[in-house]
Amino acid sequence: MAETDPRSRRVVVPGVRWLRFPRRLEAEYRDYQCLEAVDSFRVKAFYILFLYMLLVTGIYALAPEAVLGLWLGTYIWVGVIVLAAGVLAQFRALDRYFPLYAGFGSFLAVTLSMAIPGFLDEPESVQLANVSVIYALVIVYAMVGLRFPVATLACWAGGMVGWFIAEHFGRGIDWLMAHRTYTGVSLLGMFLCYTEEVRGRLLFFNQSQLLRQQQRTQRLAERLHRLSREDSLTSLANRRYFDEALDREWRRCQRDKRPLAIMLVDVDRFKAYNDHYGHLQGDECLRALAEELGRYSRRGGDLVARFGGEEFILLYPGVDETEAVRLASRLCRSVRALGIPHADNPTSGEVTISVGVAVKTPADGGTSLQLLDEADRALYQAKQSGRDNWRLYEPPPTVRLVSDNGNRKED
Repeated sequence: MAETDPRSRRVVVPGVRWLRFPRRLEAEYRDYQCLEAVDSFRVKAFYILFLYMLLVTGIYALAPEAVLGLWLGTYIWVGVIVLAAGVLAQFRALDRYFPLYAGFGSFLAVTLSMAIPGFLDEPESVQLANVSVIYALVIVYAMVGLRFPVATLACWAGGMVGWFIAEHFGRGIDWLMAHRTYTGVSLLGMFLCYTEEVRGRLLFFNQSQLLRQQQRTQRLAERLHRLSREDSLTSLANRRYFDEALDREWRRCQRDKRPLAIMLVDVDRFKAYNDHYGHLQGDECLRALAEELGRYSRRGGDLVARFGGEEFILLYPGVDETEAVRLASRLCRSVRALGIPHADNPTSGEVTISVGVAVKTPADGGTSLQLLDEADRALYQAKQSGRDNWRLYEPPPTVRLVSDNGNRKED
């Protein structure tokens, strides 16, 4: 047997290298990435602010005294921007706007960092100020959590605006220094940010595929579970599920000392109906009856099931004989009211049913199978008495025999 080519098992991830999934998947990724980024930034903002304070104190110690006031007065706004973004990130109602305020804050921070060196005279001061440019770029590309296009736009647009401010309102930019700091770090930051987003997209794609597979498996399992308990023709519960429900409700009524009622329903002369109208029409008839009988499942424990063939069964926990008889009478009237033609039913010319009713309190003894047998006996009595009616099971009268010596003896 030929060995399978490993490349045939490779999962194709659409658009990950171009940072663009298909439309629906891309929308899901952006929502996912936004929430992941803002959750991370809630903590990272304080680390960024801490690093900013270390940078400020370091430069403050090294900067010439003549420019300390100007430098601090200008660069302090970068800290304000970081602090403002960190505060906004704490409000979960603003999570969806994270790319906007974080991207705009990054743009302002890079703009200020790029513009400040253009207002300084001392070469040492300019070199120290360019350190802040490196700091701003590294933070935006590596720590804020913006997507690659947003981070790139914020850093390059901020750099261009900062350059414009320095050239037109300050003393200009030292381009040699700018290329060694701003340009070099920007290219490095873009590479790192791009690599991180590719990794994040691959992780998201794998997680989404795994989640979809789990959901698909769960839906199939639920469907199989439902089919194992559901009658395929009528969509009612099947015999297997009814047996489980009967056992469960019997034990519950036994514990609560409540009665349990069963109604066994048979369609009158259904074989003749099938012979006259055909089996397809017979199936339609059963579906119509199932829909009508399903209306009589009123409470959580009530159950209507297809018992087999043209027989249905209804289970009513907590229903006594009086209420059971009333429900059985309503069942017969409801089916007659459907007005389904039945040419071979001489009594009415329409589809009718016979109902056998049995009620037992499990706490008094007996078994659930005895209750089911009693409902079957009551159904037989209903059919023997002319069909299109109901019968409540009543135990046979006690037979009293008289012995040869004249004493009574009960059988």
